[in-house]
Amino acid sequence: MTVAYAISRADLVIIPSQGSQLDAAEAAKAVRLIRQQEKAFARRIPHAVLFTRTSAAIRPRTLQHIRSEFEAHGVPSLQTQIHEREAFRAIFSFGGTIDSLSIAQVSGLDGAMKNARTFAAEVVAMLRRAQPAEAA
Repeated sequence: MTVAYAISRADLVIIPSQGSQLDAAEAAKAVRLIRQQEKAFARRIPHAVLFTRTSAAIRPRTLQHIRSEFEAHGVPSLQTQIHEREAFRAIFSFGGTIDSLSIAQVSGLDGAMKNARTFAAEVVAMLRRAQPAEAA
């Protein structure tokens, strides 16, 4: 019930999913709940799937298939993926943010910072597009 209420009030719902069929099935359940809330509140609720823990170098066919299935069913997904990076795990070990980590603590920090900033920029752009005309 709390999740449904949060969805109904959200400006943007981001549905995290790894590139596996099991995660995609759970993401599809979240999309169904969003669509139910859209009907119940007679308002469009912007949403998109965010693929997480993906490889920066390898583009698995399974992930491509899942993305195309979502697209075929009208489910948007973010272009940016959150890649599997040590820096993202290190936040939980050292605390703070990506910006507060140092290269002495974790390798690949530049790539993680770029990935996080690209994700943030895409989310901000989606929020701006979803903003009602009278609020703009």
